[in-house]
Amino acid sequence: MPESLWRIEAGRDSLTVQLIRRSISKERIVKASVISGEDRHEQLRALLGKTSNRVFLALMRDQGIVRQLQLPADVQQELKSALTLQIEAISAWPEQDVYWDYIVERPADRPNWLTITVVIIPKSILDPWLQLLESCNLPLSGATLEGYDVNVIPPRLRRTSAKAQIAASYVLAACLLLLGLVFLLRGPYQQRVYASQIQHEIARLEPDVKSLVREESELNALTKRYEQLQKHLKNRDANLEALNTLATALPPDTFIVNYRYQGETLTISGVSASALNLQATLQKTSVFKDVQFAAPITREPSGKDRFTLTMSVSGRS
Repeated sequence: MPESLWRIEAGRDSLTVQLIRRSISKERIVKASVISGEDRHEQLRALLGKTSNRVFLALMRDQGIVRQLQLPADVQQELKSALTLQIEAISAWPEQDVYWDYIVERPADRPNWLTITVVIIPKSILDPWLQLLESCNLPLSGATLEGYDVNVIPPRLRRTSAKAQIAASYVLAACLLLLGLVFLLRGPYQQRVYASQIQHEIARLEPDVKSLVREESELNALTKRYEQLQKHLKNRDANLEALNTLATALPPDTFIVNYRYQGETLTISGVSASALNLQATLQKTSVFKDVQFAAPITREPSGKDRFTLTMSVSGRS
């Protein structure tokens, strides 16, 4: 069904108003006017009058922002949600303060990526137009920036003409009637066909699913075993490094009586001519950190100090 609509192009000092006659295959300009002057909004009211035709608005390019994004093709199913989270990052306003829409293109040379062109218009710029056309009782159905085929007006705010509503009602009624007839005729037969196809697909996939579950369980077990071996190997290497460092760092007058390595903590006890010098010596190595006395130093009858030291094994010499 042919439809008439108004297209308003808002320039800096003038408004270009066109009455478009649109059919399925083409559209033509029936009437065009240019409005200028400080009272152009009043002239617009007078020109359009009380029309039931839909109105589309095109603002100048500098009235909004256009951004291009490159996103993986996998996000196409959730593209609207993904872009909603990006609006504040690519514009100067939070998402609730703008109207926006986008164009999706898939480059031929990069089939796994999407080129997204996002058109953003602040509400502070577009809302006065909405209020003006609302006061004229004109149904604003779309808005964009010049040169971009998008509609930033949210669906809940898009107005439709009375003719379009009537036509849509007839089309909807016809579709509902046809849909009811189809459901009435196909009913149980279609359900049986679907059930048979689903059962066949389940039977076909069941061995592969069971095999996958079994392999996943085996992989988890091997992963845990690998992690345990890695941890054991790391502790073994650290233990050997600690023993080697003690053998080279301890002075000849020092003897180790007890040695215990647990986790990354080493505890040793023994006797030395000077336990305080021993603490400083071990602290200077690159293997031992946080060398602390775990018990008070006691003096042996032989004149040597009995000590217990604890330290962290954190590096390699």
